[in-house]
Amino acid sequence: MYQLGHSWASTARTSGSTHGVYRYPARFHPQIAREIICRFSAYGDWILDPFMGGGTSVVEGLSLGRQVVGSDVNSLAQFISDVRTRPLSSADMCEVRLWARTVASRLSMRDLSWVPRPMIINLPREAEIFLSGAIELSRGMVPRRRNFARAVLLRLGQLTLDCRDFNVPCRTELGRKLVLLVEEIASGLDELVELCCRAGVSKKSITTRRLLLHRNAVGLEKDRRLRSTIGRPRLVLTSPPYPAVHVLYHRWQYRGRRETPAPYWIANVADGFGPKYYCGGSRTPTGLRKYFNMIVDAFSSIARVMHPEGRVVQIVGFSDVKSQMPAYLGAMEQAGFEDIRQTELGGEFFARRVPNRKWYAEIKGANDASTEFLFVHGIRR
Repeated sequence: MYQLGHSWASTARTSGSTHGVYRYPARFHPQIAREIICRFSAYGDWILDPFMGGGTSVVEGLSLGRQVVGSDVNSLAQFISDVRTRPLSSADMCEVRLWARTVASRLSMRDLSWVPRPMIINLPREAEIFLSGAIELSRGMVPRRRNFARAVLLRLGQLTLDCRDFNVPCRTELGRKLVLLVEEIASGLDELVELCCRAGVSKKSITTRRLLLHRNAVGLEKDRRLRSTIGRPRLVLTSPPYPAVHVLYHRWQYRGRRETPAPYWIANVADGFGPKYYCGGSRTPTGLRKYFNMIVDAFSSIARVMHPEGRVVQIVGFSDVKSQMPAYLGAMEQAGFEDIRQTELGGEFFARRVPNRKWYAEIKGANDASTEFLFVHGIRR
């Protein structure tokens, strides 16, 4: 029987390692991920997260000596997870620091005729000029350094714009924040490397122990990259999109409901889909049916990939618990799984009110979508 520790009830903000690189919406707490990984897997095991989001399970799995496969339909998720788990050398960091100082200096000057104008919708002019100039100054870097620089800009843009009602700071202030964020994120990478080394994973081998895929979870069993490079995962640890819960995985909102696709421009990754694509369906009855069909198809694929004696541990939320939880458990059963909370959790029902989470309907106060549930499933025999 498994007893969750104090992490399940933790109200602390997500921090440490590289968890501060980007605040991906609806992420789960790293302490919870650590406890689950320790309980349901062993050193060297493969772990799968088919809805990896910002890569919390990938980071925690690597730091505990596991090997991890993460996949997501969102190209931004793959970009963030890659940067969070790709250590840089001293020479890499020297160039990134020089870039940050150069950006801060040149973008505080009056002559900005060299800065391209990308015309990103709903992006304030001051932020657009600064971010565009910083991107332009990063173009000569090798990919791993350039991607790190773009991840720093993502964090700066998110802190400055996402769900903010105040005016954008001046370019001089943005430059100061950029220099500080480079050090903060570099320190997080160093911490990840140290944790991995303690677990017996060298700095050079970190990227070889994870596989990050930009793809749908449906059809995973047909992906040659999985069949040829990994063993069967003993643990599937994930947090799928929540049915009919409005979460913007693909946009920032500035000054109310003004949505901007700036994250994809900054990261230089593909965009082009609406919110229902990333959420598995819309909030209509038809959208809910599509969502539960997606869950059936995705976990049917996952059952063919994972170890037959493995466990699926999920953290899921609902907009309407009374109707959607039975439907979700029914979809898992239809996909070939059985609910084994009684065996693994002693019948205890784990529900958790999520602190510090930016649900976009939070003005409504406490609602079903602000609570998440822990499920444990095994393949039905």
